Amino acid sequence: MSRKANNHNIYLFLRHGNQSNKLNHMVITAIILSVFNLIYFILGRVYIPIVFLKKKTIFGFYILFVFCTSCNHSPRVVFLGDSITELAENNTDEETYKGFITLLREDTNQKLELINKGISGDKVSDLLLRYETDLIELRPDIVFIYIGINDVWHKYNVGTGTDIDLYKNSLRKIIEDTQATGAKIILCTPTVIGENSGEFTLVNLFQNIATMEAINKDLEAFSDVVRTLSLEFNTELIDLRKKFKTYISQHNTTNASQGILTYDGVHLNNAGNKLIADEMIRFLK
Repeated sequence: MSRKANNHNIYLFLRHGNQSNKLNHMVITAIILSVFNLIYFILGRVYIPIVFLKKKTIFGFYILFVFCTSCNHSPRVVFLGDSITELAENNTDEETYKGFITLLREDTNQKLELINKGISGDKVSDLLLRYETDLIELRPDIVFIYIGINDVWHKYNVGTGTDIDLYKNSLRKIIEDTQATGAKIILCTPTVIGENSGEFTLVNLFQNIATMEAINKDLEAFSDVVRTLSLEFNTELIDLRKKFKTYISQHNTTNASQGILTYDGVHLNNAGNKLIADEMIRFLK
């Protein structure tokens, strides 16, 4: 890690360090001050109880201690999303794959604190209900937001999809509040529902060609929302939909509905996890 990056991490820690670490620092600082007084007592000097030390002196010791120990702080990274994110560590739903968060943890040699906040079935409206607890209160340094598949898919399989304006406004609110904390945001476009150009079946629900065309049209529209918001808020962007479509067009020679980047048309296999990990790692080094 460069000196510039390390200094940035120190700044982020001093600004965002979690409360438990701060409490530990205060306790240790009190111990240091006690030892300091004991030394003065042993040397025959006047004993000065901590309670009578000037506040500025205590604060100075505390700041010095925090600064000296902050170099060991691991930048905190939060992944906010749905089942694709939830299954990004070790075991996935019906199959076993090495998820993209697991791959990132290996690639960064455990030097980052990676926090998985994906929940199966979530839409952007669900994120809106929990982002303050699962994101803002964690005070992360870096945030990946990857949501949208269920917002589209649920419209066609259970009739509870998300209106595109609601998707945009909800995502905007999450971005605004997250950006206010100083965290770096990386937005991800929704990927695919089915890897072929024809009919598709997911979870025993058959969709004909006309429906699949409508689904893909919606996925593109929702991806455009993410692209637009990224420009509006000057965030980083991983255009996963574009990258998935390009990869699938090059490797899906038999027009298979799954098995290229996913094991069921939506959830990631080894190749899909690696593709996403390779894109995300650029923002973690």
